[in-house]
Amino acid sequence: MELLFFFIGAGVLAWCWHRIGLLERRVAELEAGMRVADAPAPVGERRPDVREDAPTTPPAEPVEPATSIATKAVPAPELRPHARTAPNIPNRLEIADRLKRLKPGFDFEEIFGRLLPIWGGGIALAIAGFFLVRWSIEVGMLTRTVRAAMGFGFGVLLLIAAECALRFEARVRDARVRQALAGAGLATLYASFYLAGSHYALIGPVASFVGMAVVTALAIGLSFRFGLPSAVLGLVGGFAAPALAGDTAPNLPLLVTYLALVTGGLAATGQRQKRPWLGVAALGGGLCWAVLMLFAAPFGSGGILALGFYLILIGAMLPALIGAGALGRISRVIAAALATAQIAALVGESGYSLLAWGCYLLLAVAIAALGLRVPVMRRAGGVAAALSVWLLAAWTGASAGWFAVIAGAMALIFAGAPVLVIARREAQRVDWGQVALYPIALVFASCVRFGIDIVAGQNALVALAALVLTGAPGFAARRDWPARDEQFTAGPFAALAGASVMTVLTILLALPGWSAPLASMIAAIAVFILLRGRDAVLPRALQWGIALTGVALLIATSRWSEATTMMGTARHIDWRAALRWTMAAVPFVLLRIEARRKAERRPGEALAALLGYGAVAMVTPQHWLPLVVAMVILAIAWRAAFARAAIATLLAIAALWAAVPLLQWSGGGLAALSGEPFLIGDLPALAHAIRYLAPFAVALIGVTVLAGRIGSRTHAAIAGLAFAVTLVLGHILFKQLFAIANTADFVRRGLAERTVWEAILALGAIGVMRAPVDVPGRKKASYALAVVALAHFAWFGMALHNPLWAAQAVGGLPLLNLLLPAYGIVIGTTIWLRGQIGQGRRRTAFDAAIMLLLSVYAISTLRQVFAGTILPGHVGQVEDLLRSILAIALALAFLAWGAKSQQRSWRIGSLVLMLLAVCKVFLFDAAGLEGLGRIASFFALGICLIGIGWFYSRQLGRTPG
Repeated sequence: MELLFFFIGAGVLAWCWHRIGLLERRVAELEAGMRVADAPAPVGERRPDVREDAPTTPPAEPVEPATSIATKAVPAPELRPHARTAPNIPNRLEIADRLKRLKPGFDFEEIFGRLLPIWGGGIALAIAGFFLVRWSIEVGMLTRTVRAAMGFGFGVLLLIAAECALRFEARVRDARVRQALAGAGLATLYASFYLAGSHYALIGPVASFVGMAVVTALAIGLSFRFGLPSAVLGLVGGFAAPALAGDTAPNLPLLVTYLALVTGGLAATGQRQKRPWLGVAALGGGLCWAVLMLFAAPFGSGGILALGFYLILIGAMLPALIGAGALGRISRVIAAALATAQIAALVGESGYSLLAWGCYLLLAVAIAALGLRVPVMRRAGGVAAALSVWLLAAWTGASAGWFAVIAGAMALIFAGAPVLVIARREAQRVDWGQVALYPIALVFASCVRFGIDIVAGQNALVALAALVLTGAPGFAARRDWPARDEQFTAGPFAALAGASVMTVLTILLALPGWSAPLASMIAAIAVFILLRGRDAVLPRALQWGIALTGVALLIATSRWSEATTMMGTARHIDWRAALRWTMAAVPFVLLRIEARRKAERRPGEALAALLGYGAVAMVTPQHWLPLVVAMVILAIAWRAAFARAAIATLLAIAALWAAVPLLQWSGGGLAALSGEPFLIGDLPALAHAIRYLAPFAVALIGVTVLAGRIGSRTHAAIAGLAFAVTLVLGHILFKQLFAIANTADFVRRGLAERTVWEAILALGAIGVMRAPVDVPGRKKASYALAVVALAHFAWFGMALHNPLWAAQAVGGLPLLNLLLPAYGIVIGTTIWLRGQIGQGRRRTAFDAAIMLLLSVYAISTLRQVFAGTILPGHVGQVEDLLRSILAIALALAFLAWGAKSQQRSWRIGSLVLMLLAVCKVFLFDAAGLEGLGRIASFFALGICLIGIGWFYSRQLGRTPG
């Protein structure tokens, strides 16, 4: 009973769907007619006058009941005089009247009095029949045979009543009466056969199945006579019949024959009745049954052939009956793809039997053949190609012979069909993609199946097969090869890329694993020759892909010894490894030759330089490798300064070699900045500095001098780095002279070491400035050396390790000690630097620095007279007073010099120093004196202050500011 209601509900739903479609088409036609009616009449055509007293309502037209919908009245549009009309085109009044009758609305009488009762009556008849049988069974009036006979008889009577309603259409005047009677009769017959076979066991499962099949055929036939409900019942009942027949072990060939007939009949019916959705639904039902049959039971040879041919019919033949519209095209692709997937499952379920493989090949041939006429089917061919690769890769236990036969047949179908389409110049994207990817996938599937390592495993047969398969994408690319002045399109480029990949695979499978980069090199050379002069995105992308593939192959086949060799830890020379790295570098060299833009050129240069370094590292001893890198950098900077990326890469490699000594020196330098003595033990070994740091410094200096065409910012950065690295190297070499190993050595020789280092820096600044060769950046280097010398003294000599408060031996003799050269060198450097760049405010700063240095030197010398070589200690009263007198004397000297040289900065400096001395005398010195000493000190101070004031007044009055 539930099945009956399901069938009836499905029929009602399909009918409503159909009627709504009719309504939408009718409204579209009326709207198109209204637009035509509003259009102006053709030139020269006479317009008939429409009189105002003309009838405003067109003659009554018969309206089919199926298209009648509840309506609402709308006001008719007002006619204008001389309205234009055209023959056989409805005027505005006719269109408005039709729209009035078609306008949706809710009418209780229309819905509940006209529409629903007829279909409710049909359903009620069917239900009445079943309830009548049920009542008779409950009261014991009818035997099983009589019940079944009454069901068959009632179904036949309903069909006869439907025929009578059709013949007496003039009296009935409603097509739904016969449709309801026919639907009820077919549903009753389905139920009767089901009860007779499965419930009452009056007939066998085969007879029940045959009976329902006959009813299905009857439903399909009556759909042409009674309309859609019969077709829907035929659809549902036809596919439900095998399940309702009750046979637990059906005959598979007979079942698939029946399903094929039902599917084909419904698809043909849908085509004849302009209902493509009926064919689509039939194909869906057929494919669902195929899924059930696939997983229902094991297969024999007959079952494999039956199900295989059934899927070929469903996937390739019957979809053609759906039509050529959008729904038909989509349904064809989906049906073919699903059928292909189910045959693939059949191949797996059958244990990869040759019969199942044959069915798959037949379906592939059918899809390929249809694709030549119906281009949309080529997408299904792509699905079939992908599934075939998966099946071949998963084919366990296959012999090499049968595998080669099946794989060869697949290649002929799935690679040959796209080649044929491309040869006919009718290719689509799916064809180009298939011809480019399928040979690659087939080779990978073969390697997976037989456990062949593509990179390291040699296999001549698979390599030969790959070489043959390369012809498909190669021919396709050559067929649509663009002219020199044309750009590559996606299709030929994909084919060329596929041919390149196949070339790489062929070489990998033919040669030993260590030579894997050779494959990318050969492919890169071939592509370089073919694409020479084509500066476009796609050719460059292909070249980059091949080059990066070479790097990947190099890494995949590299041994750990090669990695350690690049870091300079190799124990022996490896010429084979050098050849491998060279082969990987060639594609990037070709990219550098062909590239036009910086974004393409620089990465290629960088990778070529890196791989080239790897090749050199394989055959160069560790101790000489940094020097070789530096020589290569100098050669490139001399002859090819435009190769900036290569220079930068090699400089980075040289920096890595120099990193260890630089980091070790930096550790000691950071500790020295915080006040710790920089001992020789904190430095890198001298041999390491010369071996690894010196080549880096030479390379940086060489690039700075030779590569003058490098951009200003880059050149400045390299020059600055060269200066810093050279300074570090010079400092390491210099520290070997004094070899300060402990704190005692630092106290004895620390000031002498700093003085000599600052002298070297100062002399270097003057020497660079006066060099006879005009080198770019010479002045900047000279100023930098001078600034470093001054900064070194300011931080280490004045702040951290000043002899006034740090234990630093200055010498035992007054004046003839280390203080004089230490301060003399710094003061001389300051005076020289002031002469070079001291102008305006800068000169004032230099003058202030000189006065400060002279003052500290004078105080340090005075302290050395009282303390000896180590200055820190107790300061006596006499020494303290002498400091004040010395400060006043220096102030007077600064004032005299300022007056003589007309330099205001020196006069101001003398005044500042004098004020400081006065403050010291008042606050500190006078506090310790008594009597005449105190009076004399104040008297002397007063005289000095008066004299200074008088002198200043004269100077200020004599000279402007």
